[in-house]
Amino acid sequence: MSTKIRLSGAQAQSALVELSDWLSREDLLRGRISIERGPIQPEQMGAISDVLLVALSANGAGVALATSLSVWIKHRRPSIDLEVTNENGQSVTVHVRDAPAQDIEPLLRKALEK
Repeated sequence: MSTKIRLSGAQAQSALVELSDWLSREDLLRGRISIERGPIQPEQMGAISDVLLVALSANGAGVALATSLSVWIKHRRPSIDLEVTNENGQSVTVHVRDAPAQDIEPLLRKALEK
């Protein structure tokens, strides 16, 4: 099972790299994180379509991802929107700057359900 995490907003590029590093420290996610780069247009400094790909074949990896994402968001509170899409196309978008901290993990778990 593959999950896509797309960040948007002013801090999206730097936050994507930080998030990748953060998730790579989780035992159940280590080695399962990659950044998929979209094409860079001449007027852009980076690819707008950069996406974090997470392979979730291990037992408990979805829960670990939702938990780790919510902790990262609570500690960083970046000015971004975060969209999580599972392999079935089900997705949820969290407006990080507006979302109450206690609501973030349940939203992410919902997106990661099969």
